[in-house]
Amino acid sequence: MTEYYVEVRSLVKEFLDKSSGSVVRAVNGVSFGVKKGQLLTLLGPSGCGKTTTLRLIGGFEIATKGDVLIDNVVVNDQPPNKRPTAMVFQSYALFPHMNVFENVAYGLKNKRLNSQEIKNRVSQILSVVGLSGLEKRYPSQLSGGQQQRVALARALVVEPKVLLLDEPLSNLDAKLREQMRIELKKIQSNLGITSIYVTHDQLEAMTLSDMVIVMKDGIIMQQDAPQMIYRYPSNRFVASFIGKANFLESTVISCHESVCKIKTASGSVLNVNVREGMSFQPDEKVYLVLRPEGGRFVRPEDGILRGIVVTKIYTGANAFFEVKTDHGVVAVEIQNPASLSLPDYNETVGLTFDPSTLSVVKYE
Repeated sequence: MTEYYVEVRSLVKEFLDKSSGSVVRAVNGVSFGVKKGQLLTLLGPSGCGKTTTLRLIGGFEIATKGDVLIDNVVVNDQPPNKRPTAMVFQSYALFPHMNVFENVAYGLKNKRLNSQEIKNRVSQILSVVGLSGLEKRYPSQLSGGQQQRVALARALVVEPKVLLLDEPLSNLDAKLREQMRIELKKIQSNLGITSIYVTHDQLEAMTLSDMVIVMKDGIIMQQDAPQMIYRYPSNRFVASFIGKANFLESTVISCHESVCKIKTASGSVLNVNVREGMSFQPDEKVYLVLRPEGGRFVRPEDGILRGIVVTKIYTGANAFFEVKTDHGVVAVEIQNPASLSLPDYNETVGLTFDPSTLSVVKYE
C-alpha cells in the first residue's frame, strides 16, 4: 500500500523522430505521487514532457517503460474509457451540435444511466460550476469562460477518481483567466477531487496547486509545495522559471546548519538561509538569487550593488526598474510605489535586498 492515490513510477515515453530516424525520450524516468484530494501541477516550458506525462496517466499515450497506478491499481493496459479518470482538454472539445445539457450528459448516457438520474446529476454539476439556467444554449452562444466551465462540468459529472487538466485556461483572455483560476480552485477544493494540472504559466501553478513539479527535457527538476519552490529553488532553471530572478555570482565562505555566509562578486558578505539538507562547501562557487520584489534602493555607498537606473516603468500598483551594474542588469520591482521616493532615469543608486527573499543555488 502507498500513501498516494495516483502514483507514477519510473515512467518513460520514447518517440521515433521520423525526420532523423532517432529515438526521442519525451519523458525520462519520471516518478511522483499525488495524495487523495490534492491538486498537483506539472509545470515547465513547451517540450518539457508535462503534457505527455498527463496523457500517459490518462491512457492517451502508452508508456515505453514504467507504471501508472490509481488507487493502488496498475492501469497501464487500460484504455482511457476504462480508467477512473476524466480529461479537460485545452481546446475544450465540446460538441457544437449539442447544447450545454447534452454536452454535460454525454458521458452519463454512455454509462446507460436512466434519464432522471442524468437530469439530476447534470443539474447538480451545472450549479457547482455556475451554469444553471444555460442548459439549452449551444457552445457558439457561450463565452470562452462559459465553454471552459461546460468542459469542466462534463468531466466532473461522471465522478472520476482523478481529474486531468491540460492547460484548460490557455484560450482565455488575461482577466477571465485570472477569475477562472480562483473559480477552478474553489471547485476542486469543494469537491475534494484528486487532480493533475498541466500548465506553462507559473502564476497559474502557484495559485492553484498543493504541489508543483517543475520539468525540463522530460526530467523532474523539483517537486515541492509552491512556496517552497519559490523560496528554495533547487537550481538556476527552477529559480528563473518560478517568478523572476537576478543571479549574482558568489562564493561560499562557510555554512552552519541552515545559514551560509556568502561573498558576492561585488565584495559584499551576506548571511543567507538555505534549505535544510542542501549541501554547500567552503570556497564553492554559487549563484545568489535576488528576487526583484525584494530589492530596495539605498545610497550608492550602502548597497550590495551599485549602478545606474536604465529602465523605469510605472504600472500603478508596482514600479519596475532595471539597474545597470558592473555585474549585469538587475531588475527591481517596488510595490505601492506612490508612498515612496524613487530614483529617476540615469540616477546612480545602491541596491540591497530583503534577506527573506534571497536564496542560493549551485553554480551550473
